[in-house]
Amino acid sequence: MMKRSIFLAAAAATLVSFAASAQTDWPNKPVNMVVPYPPGGVNDAVARVYADKLTAILGKTVVVDNRAGAATTVASNSVAKAAPDGYTIYAGGTSLIINPTLMGNVQYDPHKSFELVSLMSFTPFILQVNADFPAKDMTELLAQVRANPGKFNVGSSGLGATNHMAAELFRARAGLKYTIVPYRGGAQAGQDVASGNAQMMFSASLEAKPFLDSKKTRAIAISSLTRSPAFPDIPTVAESAGLPDFQAIFWQAMVVPAGTPRPIVDKLQAALAKVAADPEVIEKFKVQGVEIKGSTQDELKAFYLREEKVWTTLIKEQGIKAE
Repeated sequence: MMKRSIFLAAAAATLVSFAASAQTDWPNKPVNMVVPYPPGGVNDAVARVYADKLTAILGKTVVVDNRAGAATTVASNSVAKAAPDGYTIYAGGTSLIINPTLMGNVQYDPHKSFELVSLMSFTPFILQVNADFPAKDMTELLAQVRANPGKFNVGSSGLGATNHMAAELFRARAGLKYTIVPYRGGAQAGQDVASGNAQMMFSASLEAKPFLDSKKTRAIAISSLTRSPAFPDIPTVAESAGLPDFQAIFWQAMVVPAGTPRPIVDKLQAALAKVAADPEVIEKFKVQGVEIKGSTQDELKAFYLREEKVWTTLIKEQGIKAE
């Protein structure tokens, strides 16, 4: 009996030692970074730069795995079910906290299914209007919309997309009446604003720039709390519409499946902090209006909870539904 006890204790110690060693040695094979969007967009571009830099820092390849579908829930559901071993990481975004309330049929819990690691980036939206729209600034736009309730169409890149929610938030906070039209992606919606089929849209800064440069659309305001260094002449919605706390940004954040060992989470967070502080990365996206933004796990948690309150409250109060 004593020999058996000694054997079991030794075996347990060996398993603990092996697990600790596996965590310390992470990563010892390629890491899969899931991105919930198709290739080519700004969110994918940011994730790919992070993946390249993480590959150099961690010494193992970080492979971008685009899993678009069902307004990002395909990716979110799959990551929530993945093994918590550090080899599946998720460049998730704002939809992580919007979809459980908006869609109601997701297979993950925004608080219990993931470990929060670090913020990655902030992307504001530019409220742009068709070049022929009879308003040159926010004051004139508010006057036009209020004088013509229900007349104007506001494009969005899809139901539940952050720019759709920005349009909902603006409508609610400013007391406006207009129709929000969901498209299959920001590019298609932007084209319709440029052609006049829709009159305005909150567009990701990178997507808005070509239309603004060609004079097919005109910028009215930007949705961040402070002006963007890339677009210093565009006032914020907060300052121009008299809505001091208005902020509607797309954010990316790294999360991993719940239960991922703390040493792995800490090592990944430290690596992400190095990428977020890299001047090359910061400058690459700064000119595109994207702010590379790292954080501690506690900072991300506080931010996550604030964002969740804003968007879930809006969805419930305005009765927004996934149709």
